[in-house]
Amino acid sequence: MKLSMMKNQSERHVNMLSEQLRNKTFSQIEHTANMFLPLNYSASSLARGLSSSLNETQLPFTEIQTKVAPLLFLSLSTIPFVSQVSYMGQDRLMLAFYTEEGHDEDQTFAVFSNTSSAVWYSQPVNRDTGMLYGQPVVVDTKTVGVETLGWSKESLKGTMGYASQSCISIGLNKAKRELFFNTATMDGRGKISVGFPVQYVDGRFSALNFYGADFHLASNNGQVIVDTKIPHTSIIVYNGTVSVQFKNLNGSREDLSGNQSCKLVNGERGQFEVKIKENNFVFYCSVIEIAGLESVYTVAFSAQGMGSNVLKQSAQAYLLLVFLFVIVVVSLCAFIIIVFKAAKREMFLCAALIKQVESTNQAERKSITKSLAFAAASHDIRNGFGIITCLINHCLNEASPDSETASNLQLINNETTSLLGILNSVLDASKIEAGKMPLKVEEFDLAELLENIVDLHYHRAIEKGVDLVLDPGDGSLSTFRSVKGDKVKIMQIVSNLVTNAIKFTSEGHISVKVSVSKPSKDSALIVCNRHSPLNCLTRLCTKQKCCCNTLNEFPAIQKNPNCMEFTFEVDDTGVGIPKDKQKHVFENFVQVKETTYGEEGYGLGLGIVQSMVHLMGGEIKIVDKEDGERGTRFQFNIFLTSCVPVSVVEAEEQETNTQNHGLRSYLYHHLGLPFRSSPSRSEGYHVVLFLVEEKRRKVLSRAISKMNIKVSEVSKMNELVQTLDRIKRKLDLSSSSLEKFEVNLNLTAGDTNEVASGTKDTHDHAIPHCKRSNSNGSSNFIMIIIDSQAGPLSELSSAVVNFKKDLQNLSCKFVLLQDHVSSSSQPPLPPFDYVFQKPLHGKRLYEVLRLLSEYRNTSIQHDRTKMDQEIEFQELDSDALPKCQLEEIVINDCNKRSSTSKDFKGKKVLVVDDQPILRMYASKSLQKLGADVDVSENGKEACDKVCKSLNGMYEGDDNANKTYDFILMDCEMPVMSGYEATRLIRVEEKKHGSHIPIIALTAHTMDDKMKLLIKDAGMDFHLTKPLNIQQFYDLVTKVQF
Repeated sequence: MKLSMMKNQSERHVNMLSEQLRNKTFSQIEHTANMFLPLNYSASSLARGLSSSLNETQLPFTEIQTKVAPLLFLSLSTIPFVSQVSYMGQDRLMLAFYTEEGHDEDQTFAVFSNTSSAVWYSQPVNRDTGMLYGQPVVVDTKTVGVETLGWSKESLKGTMGYASQSCISIGLNKAKRELFFNTATMDGRGKISVGFPVQYVDGRFSALNFYGADFHLASNNGQVIVDTKIPHTSIIVYNGTVSVQFKNLNGSREDLSGNQSCKLVNGERGQFEVKIKENNFVFYCSVIEIAGLESVYTVAFSAQGMGSNVLKQSAQAYLLLVFLFVIVVVSLCAFIIIVFKAAKREMFLCAALIKQVESTNQAERKSITKSLAFAAASHDIRNGFGIITCLINHCLNEASPDSETASNLQLINNETTSLLGILNSVLDASKIEAGKMPLKVEEFDLAELLENIVDLHYHRAIEKGVDLVLDPGDGSLSTFRSVKGDKVKIMQIVSNLVTNAIKFTSEGHISVKVSVSKPSKDSALIVCNRHSPLNCLTRLCTKQKCCCNTLNEFPAIQKNPNCMEFTFEVDDTGVGIPKDKQKHVFENFVQVKETTYGEEGYGLGLGIVQSMVHLMGGEIKIVDKEDGERGTRFQFNIFLTSCVPVSVVEAEEQETNTQNHGLRSYLYHHLGLPFRSSPSRSEGYHVVLFLVEEKRRKVLSRAISKMNIKVSEVSKMNELVQTLDRIKRKLDLSSSSLEKFEVNLNLTAGDTNEVASGTKDTHDHAIPHCKRSNSNGSSNFIMIIIDSQAGPLSELSSAVVNFKKDLQNLSCKFVLLQDHVSSSSQPPLPPFDYVFQKPLHGKRLYEVLRLLSEYRNTSIQHDRTKMDQEIEFQELDSDALPKCQLEEIVINDCNKRSSTSKDFKGKKVLVVDDQPILRMYASKSLQKLGADVDVSENGKEACDKVCKSLNGMYEGDDNANKTYDFILMDCEMPVMSGYEATRLIRVEEKKHGSHIPIIALTAHTMDDKMKLLIKDAGMDFHLTKPLNIQQFYDLVTKVQF
């Protein structure tokens, strides 16, 4: 009941609202019609204004042009919405202006008749001045007439007064659009007509909101202004009545309503109902005036009314609400079921994850425990291997050198060394995993370090038929060669990569190259950011703290203005690594089976290399090589601090403004070679390279060329002979211009006692460096560098002898490269001026190039003295002496002085070690040096002996009152450690004012913690167990206790 009451109340409210909307609709229509009233008076006002300025009733066309035309054009331009205005006199003289719509802008035209004939003309009008221009065109009167000017037959009848009349007619425009015309007479002087588009009226009414009703508007004589939108329906208006007709498919019309009057009766509008195809409509019609034209409008509402529509829509909304409610309930149930299943699944996953996390944590704890155990046991393990090594070395010293026992012991020693290397790799990996691998920063020469590494592995590579090349690259390393960093780890990284390259390369070459650049933002290793949102979320979920302290140290290093990025590259021509295997090679205990067949190793090297590179803030990767190139190219970058301020280097580069500044400035300052900013070769130096290995030949050629020295490459014996012939012919051509100079020089040399003493003739003292002038006034010097492996030595010697034969210009020197150079074993090679040991790079290359500066300095000195000073002979011609003294230059960075048995004679040494074998080995090794050795098993015993020696309490001993000269102290021993024993000894020494050098012996790797322990204990130096007698000798000799 209540719902029914609410429904009836809603219907009444909706009906009342519908009535209000209908009235509002009618009010909007009438209000819009009133908007066109001003247009109804426009023609009358224009007629009155124009009539007042005219005196005659029949105006000639000239007066129409001067008085009527300007006012018509002004009305067309100023009255809103007016598109056509016209004038016609009593004698049928006519003038009209109208606008034609265009693409860019509207165009104004004029139509006129200057005679009483029926000929009309059209001419364009200037929109700004209203003046006609162009040629008039005759208008076809079949398409236009007085109706197009807005004049009906009725309007042409009356001429007196100012009566007005409105109608709808087609205008003068080409589109034949209908216009509302308002016509007014000019009190016997003609007629004025003003027209505006019907489309404007249509647009105004179409913009109204009829609230779902249909609207139709037509003139009283049936001209449609706004047509109905009811399908298949037409509304006919005639003389104030309306009829609704239905249009059948065959074109016939069916009258549905009859003629219904639309005139107001007692203030009420006409109303009638019509059924159109199952739809009932209520029509409301009324008379209305549009711009003076009497018209009729109809508004059709649905018979069901707005209330029915609202109720119908309410029912539909209710059904939709019920349907939506059902969907929500079903969706909620489905969601609950899904959430329940997901929660159940998540519980299982969480349980499995918790179990997996526990297993992972347990595995990590086991791994860390294992790593810590390995790290902690490294001392004992290395100590055990040291004992084995000592025993083997002791047996080797006692065995006959040529016996089978010595051979077997040497094999055992080699295998022990190999096994110790593997063990060290495992221990290093364990230390890295346990986070106990610190960086030992020290100042060192990186270029020298790389040279030593390449020299160390060169002979092993040569044994496999592979050339190991040190490529200077762009020379930037020469500028930043002095750096601060972990020297040992860099050596381990490069050595490991070079060793792998040698292992998997059977032919070709291996190159090592380093370039230096400023650090870039994206070149460093991506380190952990503990403040990132993702990391915070991870820590929140896992309740763990991010441990990135080690990696976060490197951004601070990179902020150092002297920090530089060093990019290392090791390239080989070996078997290569498949792309699908490259991402696994840096994992521990992983080897690529396709490339390791028949090769030893356990897959630890590259994993440790990557860990060390990361430890130094860099990244290692495998760089793709060009198509067709064999092998693998490893590249890694690290960050080191340059000892030379970067600002100083940049200032020098800007001052010299040259490329390859580093290498060339190094040669200039250290070797005395000429250094020019422009790439000219005015010094006249020429180097010929006859090397077997193509890679080395190209690298040396590129490096020497960067010093503004001309380089020629020779790869075959016949090419060498041809090159020597060309050089000889070139030197012979210049000899004629030097004969006079040489004669005077020889005479001067003959008068000098120092030069003439002990000589046979002047040829024995030929000037070693003959100066030849070119266009630039600079000297020429030619150096031929020949590899001893390039051909038979006899053929090479013969080629050199033939070249030097009858050659007076000796500004050409020959350098021979050999694998081993030893003055005691190597026979003299007269044709060659110098002999250098291979490989030719680094210091050896600089020493070879130093010969150029020596020649340059000698030539300058020779010019300055004007041959009045003594000439020092540095080399002899091969033809001068039958047995020439050969100047052999041997560069050996590891020249170790072999100790003799007398070096430590009279020295008293105390060896303290808890291992009997290590103690015995150290004692016998020192006794062979002539030292008086005393031993102790632990720190307490050693402390007692030292205290007794300091107090002179030994009895029955020749050295009773003599203290120890050195003490070799093991750090970890039972009863009393070496650290504690050293502290007690230092306390006792203070009483006597003495200081005994104590050298620590330890099997631990030397990190910062070990160094601090040794320093705090009072030990002076440290050595690694087992005792290396050569290292001990070098330490004692260097320090000179």
